[in-house]
Amino acid sequence: MIRLSQVAGQLDQIAPLTLAESWDNVGLLAGDHDMPVGRLMTCLTLTQGVLQEAIRKKADLIVTHHPIPFKPIDRITTNSTTGRILWQAIGNSIAIYSPHTAWDNAPKGINRQLAHILKLGNLRPLQISLKPELALRELGTGIVGELASPASIDQLWRLLADSIGELQPRCSESSEKRVSRIGIVCGSGASLLPLASKHHCDVLVTGEATYHQVLEAQALGMAIMLLGHFASERFAMRTLARMLGESLPGIDCLSSESEVSDF
Repeated sequence: MIRLSQVAGQLDQIAPLTLAESWDNVGLLAGDHDMPVGRLMTCLTLTQGVLQEAIRKKADLIVTHHPIPFKPIDRITTNSTTGRILWQAIGNSIAIYSPHTAWDNAPKGINRQLAHILKLGNLRPLQISLKPELALRELGTGIVGELASPASIDQLWRLLADSIGELQPRCSESSEKRVSRIGIVCGSGASLLPLASKHHCDVLVTGEATYHQVLEAQALGMAIMLLGHFASERFAMRTLARMLGESLPGIDCLSSESEVSDF
């Protein structure tokens, strides 16, 4: 029998919580450390539909990338979406864990996976962690790396499309623009444009950006490739389920099959 505390410990090995951003809400968000876990399911976002899938599949634990709750709440009632999901999960004895930005920044996490898809070398964080133990390992926020030889934006899209099925591709520059140095921040990463500019990146690859952030990228002389928030992260939750299944052979590790998005 594998306890929830053991699963949480393995998740912390894969995505150390010390790597999470200071504003984040990560780790075990609901559950009993001593409860047995026979089946877990990963997802990008714990919606009502995903929760119903977990209930049907008799999952004991949901590992959701996006935390719920994300911000502090003073009550759990069915009058709010967050409250309804938490109330039903707890009522069905389903624990909730979120690695979020710890998984973004992990040595085998989302940003690094995107860098490997794009065949980048000389990888280092856009921003080294201020925590000494992480700085020594050259870990931190985002990733910057170089291509072996310049490639067009269109070539990068093809590499991504071969590995990520849910792409919603948009770019602020022509598909023929050639780039060498690439910054990567999955999800909503356009706020790190200034850091990418300091690294002299030719392009920032992220999930989504506001209109004004795209204008900022253009002002900085940098392209910005938008994969779609869902597409930039969802693939890695399937990877996480596989990694957990390999490291915890006594648990059935699934990834949500109902989760879809058009943006």
